[in-house]
Amino acid sequence: MQAIRIKYIRQVVICSIFTLALIMTAQVASVPVVFAKEKDLPPEIQLDLLINSATKDIEAERWEDAVQNFEKAMNLGLNLPGEFHFLYGKALFKTESYGYSLSSLTNYLTLAGQNGKYYEEAITLVVDAENKQKEKMRRTAESKQQQIKVASETEDGMIFVKGGCFDMGDIFETGDKDEKPVHTVCVGDFYLGKTEVTQKQWEGIIGNNPSKFQCGECPVERVSWNNVQDFIKKLNEKTGRNYRLPTEAEWEYAARSGGWKEQWAGTNDKDKIEEYTWYGFTAEGRTHAVAQKTPNGIGLYDMMGNVWEWCSDWYDKKYYETSPSKDPQGPSDGKNRVLRGGGWRSKDKGLRTTDRNYFVPTSKKFSDIGFRLARDL
Repeated sequence: MQAIRIKYIRQVVICSIFTLALIMTAQVASVPVVFAKEKDLPPEIQLDLLINSATKDIEAERWEDAVQNFEKAMNLGLNLPGEFHFLYGKALFKTESYGYSLSSLTNYLTLAGQNGKYYEEAITLVVDAENKQKEKMRRTAESKQQQIKVASETEDGMIFVKGGCFDMGDIFETGDKDEKPVHTVCVGDFYLGKTEVTQKQWEGIIGNNPSKFQCGECPVERVSWNNVQDFIKKLNEKTGRNYRLPTEAEWEYAARSGGWKEQWAGTNDKDKIEEYTWYGFTAEGRTHAVAQKTPNGIGLYDMMGNVWEWCSDWYDKKYYETSPSKDPQGPSDGKNRVLRGGGWRSKDKGLRTTDRNYFVPTSKKFSDIGFRLARDL
């Protein structure tokens, strides 16, 4: 009886020790999990994960996603395997970034040589990329020459804008939700003011000057959308023309020099913004005379900065989801009207050609809101 009891006690003790060991093992095993959540993975592991993810994107033909993963991998600052440059070059080729594709593919050929796994395919892509790049540059040069040729100034200070189709919205993926989705829009031919309407022009029609910063050649400001409609009505009666505000689509198309992929009106270089506009610290806290800076590609001045510009459209943050492709006019109603281009207070984000702003059409209290005229042919 005593032997049976001792045996029973021994079994209980062994089971307890085994259970305790399991608990301790589980606790120890959980430590790396917590540690991994609290700190980043080693760069080498991140690199492997990003390359694997990008490779899967390529297999699924998600080219933009692949490029983004490859670029994240490059930012780790590690030595990259030879095949990385081939796969990155291939993804860039598929996104029509031919110049960058050539650079990456050339790196691969230099590193891998003729014995490289993707040598033959890389050679083919290099030839295709060179041809595509040359064709793209030729078309770009011809189109820009055509834009400059047709963008001539009229006797009333309007620039002729040759219509066309373009991808409207957040093409650089640097904007807000109301700039999405990017969608194709086509606008017809129209005229747009070479400059913003000045205080001198406003006073000549209305008879007073509401601006905070009094200066005849500076843009008129502190004018509401409704005030602008009164100005246009009287101007049309006086001249017999058909002036109006531009639509939001027309404004963006013109700001981007006729639909070009320009993040700011006239340039993609953030460091050159001040050559084109008065804004932020360069504006010195006020508006400035129009046409003092460099115009964009079709001869329009101050398409960013100086003053925000009223457009004809009602504002709807989801309008791009349902916008028609041909000459969109904006929603049929709303509470606010669209503003574009940024003003003298704005920073570079608000100056982007795709940035959208809005305000109530009755407000006239801001010294950085004005407008630019458009008219039909």
